[in-house]
Formats: sequence, C-alpha cells, structure tokens
Amino acid sequence: MKVIFVFAHPDDEGFSSGGTIAKLKKTGATIKLITATKGEEGQTNEICKKEDLGIIREKELRLAAKVLGIDQIFFLGYIDGTLIKISKNILKNKILTILKNENPDIVVTFDKNGGSNHPDHKTISDVCTKAFMEFSKSAKKRVCLYHTAIPQSYLAKYKKSGLEYKVFGEMIGTPDSEITTVIDIKNTYSKKVKALMHHKTQQKDVERFLKRGKIVDLKTEFFTLISETSLA
Repeated sequence: MKVIFVFAHPDDEGFSSGGTIAKLKKTGATIKLITATKGEEGQTNEICKKEDLGIIREKELRLAAKVLGIDQIFFLGYIDGTLIKISKNILKNKILTILKNENPDIVVTFDKNGGSNHPDHKTISDVCTKAFMEFSKSAKKRVCLYHTAIPQSYLAKYKKSGLEYKVFGEMIGTPDSEITTVIDIKNTYSKKVKALMHHKTQQKDVERFLKRGKIVDLKTEFFTLISETSLA
C-alpha cells in the first residue's frame, strides 16, 4: 500500500497525522509527503535568523520524516504564506502530476477549513482534493481521499480550558458525527512526539500542542473519508 500526505508546511504532517504515519509504516506501507512550502514565515528563535528559516525547517522536516518513516518528500517550492496568490490550477496540476506518477492507494490532506484556518492550509486542501478527483477518474484500483479532522468536541474543550488557537480566526473543526475514521496511535505516539521535537524552530507550537494532552486524548487521530472509488 502507498499513502501520500499533502500539506502546506513542515510540521503539518506531524501535528495532524504523525502517529498514523508511523502506524502505517509499521504495516509495511510506503509513505510519501508533498509539502508546498518550507515554512519561511513560521516562528523563529535563537536557533536561526529569519532569512535562514526555510533552510532550517527543511532540515527539521527531513529529521522528523526519518522518525515517522516517510520514504520521500516532494517540495513544491512555494513560499510560506503565498499559496493564496498562486494559480489554483497550477497548484492542482503539480499535485496531480505527482499522484499520477506515484499511483497511491490513499491520499490525505487537510479538511476544507485547513484545520487552523491558515490560508495556505485551506488552499492545499482545495487543490489536493481537486487533484485527487481527477486522479481517481483514471485510477485502475480502489483509491481513497481522507481529510484530517479535529473533532468539534475537542475544540469546545480547548476553548473552555483557554488553549484554543485563534491566530487565523476561530477554528471550525469537524462535527464529531461526520468523522469516519478514528486511529488509535497509543503505540506510535512516542514517535509522533519525537518527530515534533525535531521542529525546534516551532517549539512554542509543539509545547502548546502537548499541553492539550491534559484535556483531550492526543493518542487518537481523526480523519474523514471524502471520496473512494472501486473497480466494482
């Protein structure tokens, strides 16, 4: 089985799907990652200067990928924060070309609201979903598209505890009733955390994420099946 994850920035894969990636790898799956940018506009600290952030974050991602078992990373080469300005057709076709060449069984990307409402996340969700729909028309096997999901019940608990994330506006999440796939990552959670720790420039985000473990079960990851085809 081959699975391709499609995200906007280094660390997106870890926060949303790290435990699932590691779990899939344990089953013998081939895991590949498409990353649109190198996170040039992310947080910076004493580790590096702002102008070096993209270079450092690429290195961080490669280290995290080794921990999770990601076999290959495709960098699309765009600058963090600019995806909304790029032709969606161009973005879609870049992803579609990779999907056709790699012929995955499963594709995973953000939900339509991008999880956190980040414009880059929302753009990647849109173009990846459209690319998958085109890819699936010519696929000669069963193929599935999943969106990552943050349960609305979790968001309610974050809000109540003061741990909500509102940098890009109030998060919407996915209604719990619409979540189709719940992955138990207890056995790979330590790998998820180890991978996230490699994103040292984004330490504040990692710390905020780990604090949520006091109020929700972080050893579970959630997805929604968006589309699937079969040869039947």
